[in-house]
This record gives sequence, C-alpha cells and structure tokens, in this order.
Amino acid sequence: MNGSMGSWRARSLGALLCVMLCGCGASANTSNIFDGGPNGVKRSDAFQAAADNGKTTVVVGATGVVLTSTDRGNNWSRQQLDPLSSFVGVAACADGSFAALDFFHRVWVADPTGYNWEARSIEEPVNPLAITCDGENRLWVVGGGSTIASSSDRGASWSTKIVGDDAMLASVQFVGPREGFITGEFGAVYRTDDGGATWKALPKIGEDFYPYAAVFADRDRGWVSGLAGVVMQTTDGGRSWSKRINEAGAPIYGLALDRGTPLGVGINGLVFRASGDQWTLVDARNATYLRAALPFGDGRILVAGGAGGMEVTMPDGDRTVTANN
Repeated sequence: MNGSMGSWRARSLGALLCVMLCGCGASANTSNIFDGGPNGVKRSDAFQAAADNGKTTVVVGATGVVLTSTDRGNNWSRQQLDPLSSFVGVAACADGSFAALDFFHRVWVADPTGYNWEARSIEEPVNPLAITCDGENRLWVVGGGSTIASSSDRGASWSTKIVGDDAMLASVQFVGPREGFITGEFGAVYRTDDGGATWKALPKIGEDFYPYAAVFADRDRGWVSGLAGVVMQTTDGGRSWSKRINEAGAPIYGLALDRGTPLGVGINGLVFRASGDQWTLVDARNATYLRAALPFGDGRILVAGGAGGMEVTMPDGDRTVTANN
C-alpha cells in the first residue's frame, strides 16, 4: 500500500470510527434534549444503531447504553451495561432475540424483550464494524482484515473466513433466505447466493469509495452512502453502480427502507429521502449527527445519534421527543 492510499484509508476509517465512537461533526443544538434520569436520554449518549422485532425496539449507544421500548417509541427503559463497551450495531433475529456488536470484541445477546444481555467474545475480525442476523438466526459480523465471522450458537463459537485483500468491511445484510451483500473499503462488494457458505466478489463501486452505510431492498436494488455525501445505487444486484444526486451534499451515516423507499440520516441531524434519482432533504433534527434510522412502517421513523439525540418523527410532519422519566 503506497503512502497516499494509506493516508486516504486512515482518514476514511478515522471518519467512520469518529462517528461511531465519539460523534464528531457539527455543533450541537441540544435545546430539546434533557437528562431523563434512569429511564431517559442523557446528553452524553451517542446512539449508533436501532433494531425492532415487531414487539420490542432496541437502541444501543457508544457507552454501553441500551434503551428498550415496547410501544414503538412512546416510552423507554434504560439499561447501562458495561460502560467500557461501545456498541456500533444491533440486529433483531428471526426468533425475536437481539444481538449487539461491541467494538471491543464482544457480541452481546438478549432475549426478545431486550433484556438479560450476555456478552460473548469475538476475536475476529479486527475492528468489528457491522452485525446482522439471517433468517436462520445465525449471527454475521464483518470488519477489519476483510474478515467475515458467523455463529450459529448465539456467539458461543465463531467461524471466520477472509475475502480479498486487507480491507475494512463496513456493512452486511441478508435480503432473503440465501441472498446477502457485504460492502467495504476500496469500493468492495461481496454477494452470497448460498446463505453465506461462499461470498463472491463483485465489480468494485470505485477504488476510492469508502461506505458509511448500505441498504438493499432485494437481490437487485441497493444503495450505498460514502464520503463527501456521495450516494451510489445498483439495480442489477451490485454488478454496476451509478451516482445519485444528494441535493444537500452532506454525509449520510445511516440508511434504511421506509415502505420500500430508501431514507438516510447524517450530519447536523439531517434526514434524507430518495426521490427518483435524487436524495432530497426532508427534515433536520436537533442532534450533532444521526446514525440510526428505524422506520415503523406507519410513517413514523425513529432517528438517533449524538448528544442524546433520539426522536420518533414523521418527516415533514410532527415529531415526538422519545425520552421519558
């Protein structure tokens, strides 16, 4: 790796980890954020990811904080797990259980109520960055060293494989019983059609592309956001990509599907929605950044990020501050 590539890689990873672990970016407007005591949101919270199993919603943060709601974000309970943990992802499995990825080499598993968390060690990948759970309740973790780790026993044991050269893999998602995608550093894209038994390298998005987030609607359509507000789209299962217009030109840190339409959240608490070939700014929340977006399917979207920023919102509509004493 030459010096310029190494420098670019360090900047890319540093930017991503800063969002994950410390919430760098814009100045905060925290006028509507309050310390909610044991059951609420605190200004020190840096939320990173959210998941829902149909009955329970879970939001995880960078200081070992877990928030749970059983009424789709109207009321929350707060759990403080190991404060030395830093959660960077969470997934809901088909059986309703949850799994949260700790950047410091642990996966925490919980029951369908979002309680009774137990930590399981995971040595590889170096720098774990993303987690998902497939339709057979197997856990998948990706991260540094082009490493993919999987577990069929809730993290008690892990199998690992290395794909390609040394690179950071930043997202993993299954879109069906056997189909899944991974995106990573240097524009890497991998696809499985056999439930993760093998991962095939697809043409790269671009040598200089580093993904912040990715979401796939099905085996053909997907979107990936990267540095400088770039958003790329595929309509042929990752075989080719085209750039989409981001009218704000601002970085998008999280992607999700809202009733089939992709939406994004990012710097300065901005909320975006795809409309044709453009990504349009539809809302702005009071947060240093937003990283998690979780649509409830009824027009309401949970968004969460830095400085304790967490709300259930209807873009271009009303919002509800979701922190309760």
